[in-house]
Amino acid sequence: MIAELAQLIRTPRYRHLVGVRLAGQGADGAFQAGLASLFFFSPERQATPAGVAFASAVLLLPFTVVGPWAGVLLDRRSRRSVLGLGNLLRAALAVAAAAGLAAGWGDVAVGVLALAVLSVNRALLAGLSAALPRVLRPGQLVIANAVTPSLGTVAAGAGAAVTVALTAAAGTGGSADVVALLAAAAGYLLAGLLALRFPPALLGPDAREAPAGVRTAASVVRGSARDVVAGLAHLRERRAAASALGVVAWHRWAFGLTTVAVVVLCRTTLADADDPAAGLAALGVLLGAVAVGSGAAAVLAPWGARHGRVHGWIAGCLLVAGAGQVLVGLSTSPAVLAVAAGALGLGGQGAKIGVDTVVQRSVDDAYRGRVFTAYDLVFNVSYCVACGLAVFLVPADGRLGGVAVALGAGYAALALLRVRARAGALTVR
Repeated sequence: MIAELAQLIRTPRYRHLVGVRLAGQGADGAFQAGLASLFFFSPERQATPAGVAFASAVLLLPFTVVGPWAGVLLDRRSRRSVLGLGNLLRAALAVAAAAGLAAGWGDVAVGVLALAVLSVNRALLAGLSAALPRVLRPGQLVIANAVTPSLGTVAAGAGAAVTVALTAAAGTGGSADVVALLAAAAGYLLAGLLALRFPPALLGPDAREAPAGVRTAASVVRGSARDVVAGLAHLRERRAAASALGVVAWHRWAFGLTTVAVVVLCRTTLADADDPAAGLAALGVLLGAVAVGSGAAAVLAPWGARHGRVHGWIAGCLLVAGAGQVLVGLSTSPAVLAVAAGALGLGGQGAKIGVDTVVQRSVDDAYRGRVFTAYDLVFNVSYCVACGLAVFLVPADGRLGGVAVALGAGYAALALLRVRARAGALTVR
């Protein structure tokens, strides 16, 4: 494994793509932490399950709206241009959001700009996944999927944790949130400039395989709709990839419900409700624990998923995540919750590594952007559904109790189903 990792690191184009991901996702963490401070931990706000769930669902809504068309863009246009210009656009939007916050525009105007930043993010994350096989050999994908998305998740977690810590130390308020949004803008700018250094055709798609271009607005809509249908049909023909998406759907649903509960817990139970800075600091510790768990997944996955053992690796990761989920229901001790957060980060990211590998190896390059957009759509729709149910399932103090235990049992049941599944259903040989 060490030799494979060393070979991966020696690949210049791979390092370049990782640099784009780290800069962009680190900025994502800072941006989202600034939004959390603004909307959930401001002194004038009280976090309720309904309020947190609604805000979380609204912030993810662009992912479901933009998602179906992002893959079409990735399979029609240079992915290098999408990654570069998309990140530069995000930088401009983040600066505008910071300026609006400083000028006292109000939540609605700042929220619209935040939605725009998150909307652009859809095409970029799908593009990073679709571009990875263009800079590596097929045999390197398992270890690359272990390292690359996990490093991105760690970067996002680290960006969020550092921003939360700085915001809590400075005291929650508008000026600290402005600094967080400007820091995110700097990260987006760096990611965009790095992406534009790629040769235009390197990241694909292949001109001979990409769908023919369209000119009029009406033909764009019709062509995009046909391409989305074609991508779904391609996914349906690749049962291994389609089955793997079910794992992602469950984890995101459970994780979304737990996230709403943890934000409420940090705001109302782990700290004095009148001290939002302490609650924000508690959330920062848990975000850091998730990042550590995700980093551990990157280290362990090349060993656990090697030699075609992706099926068993995914099942094992589901059990780890389930154990973390049960801990969330059994205790409100900060130390126990940190362990639970680490387990959820390890199990969730580890399972995603396996799923990424299955999807990348199971679909054709001409459809890869659209399939990964469907992946992102499942990823975020599941989370939005969880936010809706959180209104009914998360109590006012954020203590999940038996609900968390039931979610843990669901992880175990899904792991059992994976183990009993047909050998070829999820395994990539």
